[in-house]
Amino acid sequence: MKKLFLTLFLIFSSFIIDGGSANSNAEENEMSITKVEIEAKIANIEKEIYKKSLIQYIEFDAEIIIPDYFDFKYVEYLYNVGNELGLSTRSVFRLVYRESTFRDTVVSPVGAKGLMQLMPETRNLYYGILRLDTLNLDKNQEDILIGLNLLKDLNDFWIERGNSKKYSWKLALASYNAGKGNVIKYKGIPPFKETVDFVDFINRTHSNPAFLANYSKKYGDEIKPRT
Repeated sequence: MKKLFLTLFLIFSSFIIDGGSANSNAEENEMSITKVEIEAKIANIEKEIYKKSLIQYIEFDAEIIIPDYFDFKYVEYLYNVGNELGLSTRSVFRLVYRESTFRDTVVSPVGAKGLMQLMPETRNLYYGILRLDTLNLDKNQEDILIGLNLLKDLNDFWIERGNSKKYSWKLALASYNAGKGNVIKYKGIPPFKETVDFVDFINRTHSNPAFLANYSKKYGDEIKPRT
């Protein structure tokens, strides 16, 4: 009788222990899932703060409003490539704004295409020079990389010919917009209104009341001084 009672007791005890372990594991799993969800939410919040802060900084520096239709991955890519090549954020974003208003479907009357308004022959040339076939980039990223490298090379070209850094930069911008051949032909910035306006727009200092009004409207209380 004692043996039977002891056996039943051991079985019952084992059941309780096993059941308790199962409940404990279930609670641990539930806590683990909750922790993962919380960490994911925190990561998403941090990502959104980073995105908003970067866009806000770029817009203020360049005095342009980045449209909502422009994918953030291209905003970040433009910013990073510009920094790597030593090009100012202001110049990079003003150039794209002026050339294509951040639309990759734009085609100019002379055949320049995409975000960076590249001529097909220029794109093909730099595609080979930069070995873009070895990089995992989409077309817009390729165009950004080509366009910014082209701009840097044009600047280097004019510096190497004895021009000051300030004037070389203007010649580089004019060459990007009107073609290096036209700059050589006119021995300076070509007398084309579009090109003159393009160079002036990218080089101007912070002095655009219309932009500041739009910027204030977009961000509202976020940019008001704290008291």
